[in-house]
Amino acid sequence: MESTRSIDMVESLIIEDLEYIAQQFESTFTECIANVKKPNVLVSGVTGAGKSSLVNAIFGEGMAKVGVGKPLTQHFSRYAPDDMPVVVYDSKGLEQGFHEEFVADAKEFLEKIKSQPELGDHIHIIWYVINAGSARIEPFEAFLIKEIFAPADIASAEQLNELEESIKQYEFTNCRGIFRVVADRKIYPQNWCVSCAGDDVMYKKSTNQLFCEDCGAVTVMTPTLGLEKVVDETSRILPDLAKEAFLSAQEVSFAIKDSRAKAIVKEYANKISMDVAGKALSSVGEMVGKVFVLWGWKYLGEKVSATLEKEMSAEFRSQELTSRLAMVAADTISKRKLSRSVIACLGLMVNRPLRKLSKQLLSVVEAHDSVKFEELEFSPTKSASFPDKFVQYALAHGIDAAIDNFWG
Repeated sequence: MESTRSIDMVESLIIEDLEYIAQQFESTFTECIANVKKPNVLVSGVTGAGKSSLVNAIFGEGMAKVGVGKPLTQHFSRYAPDDMPVVVYDSKGLEQGFHEEFVADAKEFLEKIKSQPELGDHIHIIWYVINAGSARIEPFEAFLIKEIFAPADIASAEQLNELEESIKQYEFTNCRGIFRVVADRKIYPQNWCVSCAGDDVMYKKSTNQLFCEDCGAVTVMTPTLGLEKVVDETSRILPDLAKEAFLSAQEVSFAIKDSRAKAIVKEYANKISMDVAGKALSSVGEMVGKVFVLWGWKYLGEKVSATLEKEMSAEFRSQELTSRLAMVAADTISKRKLSRSVIACLGLMVNRPLRKLSKQLLSVVEAHDSVKFEELEFSPTKSASFPDKFVQYALAHGIDAAIDNFWG
């Protein structure tokens, strides 16, 4: 059938320009990652857990108190000084027993942030602040962490260890680390070593030094103990966070593109009518070009559209006039179902290799930090019987039903 010859030509053009396609995709990937300069950090936790102290420790004493952050919603504000390594989104108003409103606002806020076209505007990581004095994470907090996204200076080594174990038991899949942080130390001395968490320590008040008998560590107690490690780790994993955000955005976009491609094929398949001169074949080339552009291959789309229209027109016009008249007459008798079934089949078979190639590119990027052209294994789809099955189904059940049935 004509659709089989056409798809062979389309697939050969894809293979011919496969390296160019891979380079174009890598360029898009690299540009998106490069645009994410600073990690956007959402600081959350129950009221009194120490979020304000953490924000003050990052941006300077009194920052959270004077409210210089830009309010975004009832519960969220944004802090983004130019000289800071991170952008902080601070949350307020989370209390046990009254968290339903917070959860609703958080979901709406995160969905709005996630819908931003630039990855640099997304939330990249969450610092969830927990009251270490309780030595446990509350069930409703675990629910919040799973569904949405303390003062350590008064906690003993035993409490801290118990808290870490309590957190680990939940096995949060997106947890990148548990950090012991003192953002605003008010109580001296403490009774645990910051290096080994041992409790055999001695504090020298005159020098603010903590001596550990277990590991020999000598620590100068500072008001922001452990904070630098949190910020450094957040910045260190930014490329991975940006990569994950890129892949997530691509996966969401993938489903949207596939759905839109189906709509394009349905639109053209239901309006094209064959004629003796073969003028309608230009619309077939236009349909194929639009599907290519939709998947991100504008250059190749223009090339395939022009080549396909030329080849199909030449093939059609090479036939005797009587043959063309007979084909148009048969199509008219079938109420255009025959030609439109063939066009729909062609659209579906063009979309399949493009969808397959996009999946390949996403898989390669997920496994590496760049596109490995040599790992792409694009092979043409050979199924001589498929066009016949599609057309028969379309003639029996309708064009749209056939597209829906065979699209996946």
